[in-house]
Amino acid sequence: MILQIIYYIQILIFKTYKNSTINYLKHSTNFIPFKPHPLVPGGHLQTIFGYYLPSPKLLQPTKIHQVQLSDGDRLTMCENQFSQKPQVNKAILFMHGLGGHAESPYMIRLASLFLGQGWTTFRLNHRGCGDGVGMSKKLYHSGRSADVSRAIIHINKLYPDIPLIAVGFSLSGNMLLKLIGESIDPIPDNLCGAITIAPPIDLSFCAQALSKNQNRIYDFRFVRLLKDAVKERQTCFPDFPNFQFPRKMTVRQFDEICVAPLNNFDSAEDYYAKCSAKQFLSDVSVPAFIIVSADDPFVPKESFTDLPENEFLNIQITKSGGHLGFVSAYKTPIGNHRWMDYAILMYSKNLIEANTELYKK
Repeated sequence: MILQIIYYIQILIFKTYKNSTINYLKHSTNFIPFKPHPLVPGGHLQTIFGYYLPSPKLLQPTKIHQVQLSDGDRLTMCENQFSQKPQVNKAILFMHGLGGHAESPYMIRLASLFLGQGWTTFRLNHRGCGDGVGMSKKLYHSGRSADVSRAIIHINKLYPDIPLIAVGFSLSGNMLLKLIGESIDPIPDNLCGAITIAPPIDLSFCAQALSKNQNRIYDFRFVRLLKDAVKERQTCFPDFPNFQFPRKMTVRQFDEICVAPLNNFDSAEDYYAKCSAKQFLSDVSVPAFIIVSADDPFVPKESFTDLPENEFLNIQITKSGGHLGFVSAYKTPIGNHRWMDYAILMYSKNLIEANTELYKK
C-alpha cells in the first residue's frame, strides 16, 4: 500500500514537470545515428553477427541477490560495483530476453561497459534462469511485469536514494513497458527511466513472424530452450506437469500447450492479448526509450504503427540492425562497432541528467 502511494506521488511529480523534463530529454539526446556495416547487410546478418562478435566472457558479480516473489518462487540478480567501497550515485538494471540469463554475452558486455563508467550494475535472471535454476517452479513469460517490479523494489531497498535506469532486451522490454504502463504493480520512485531494445509489444504479431519459413532457425532455437526449461522444472519439481509436445513445434504452439494453461490463460491468443505492452503505452508516465530495427526478423516494424501519443515515449526505428544486432559501419565513441551499447549508454546518461534537472526545480 505504501509503495503504491509512493508510485502515485511519483506520477504527480513527473506530470508537474512533464514539459520541461521531456524537452530536456529531446534536446540533450544527440548522438551518432546508426549506419549498418557494409559487410553485414540485412536483418538476419545483423542479428547473427551481433550475437557472435567477440564480447567479454566473464564478469564475476560483487554480490548475488535473491529476490523473493509472492508465489514462493525466487529470482537471482547479479550486482557489480565499481569498487568494494563505492560511492553509489547511479544504478542500472539489465534484463535478458527469451532463453537468456545474466551471463548472456550482451548482458556481460553492457554491465562491463557501465561498470567502467562508474555505474553500479544489476543483471536479473528471470525465473529458473542462470543461477536461479531450481529456485522457481513457474515459468517466466512476457507478461510477468510483477517480477520486474519486485526486482526494482529490491534495488530500491538497497539504494533508496539512487536514481535507477531499467533496460529490457526483447521479451524483458515488453515486461518493462507493461509494468510502467499498466500501473498495477508498484514502482519505486527512484526509477527515473526505462530503455527497451526490440520489445515484442504485439506478441501475436511477433509469434506469427517467428513461424515464417525464413525465421524457423530462431523459432527452433527458442523452442529448444523452452523445452529445456520445462525439463529443468520436471527434474527439480516432481509434481510439475508433463506435456506432450509435438516433434516439430513453434513458439506459438508452446504457448498454447504450456504457457497458457499454466498461467490461467484461455489460449495463446488470450495470453498475447492480455500481456502485449502496446495496449498500455498511452499510460506510460516514466520517461521511456524504445529502440527497434525496421529489419528485425521477428519483431516486425509494423508492431510500432498506430502507437498512442505520449510525451514520455521516445521511439527510434533504425533502417537496419536486426534483432539486438546493430553492427555499425564505424566505431562508436565507446571504441567498437556495437551501436546498441553506445545508444543505451547515451540514453542512460541523458535520463540521469534529466532526472537531476527535474529534482533541481
